[in-house]
Amino acid sequence: MRYISGQMMKLGDKVVADGMCGVIVCDFDSREFAEGYEHLNPQPVDLNDGDIPSTGVMIKTVEAGLVHYGDGTCGIERVGEIGI
Repeated sequence: MRYISGQMMKLGDKVVADGMCGVIVCDFDSREFAEGYEHLNPQPVDLNDGDIPSTGVMIKTVEAGLVHYGDGTCGIERVGEIGI
């Protein structure tokens, strides 16, 4: 996924999404998962049941916990990097 600026979103980016502060912990498009979130990597059989996202990013927010954002989502702003 890309920010509005065109820059690619990546694992470990500190972001503000919908007014919530957080960190990207899963990038489903590039199949990258922070330590402790590997269980969210869907296996081919999981893609059919819809329980685990297969595209977009998962952001660990302070306010709401884990929040999934799919392609085409606006309103995610990069504010730094922690480098997971």
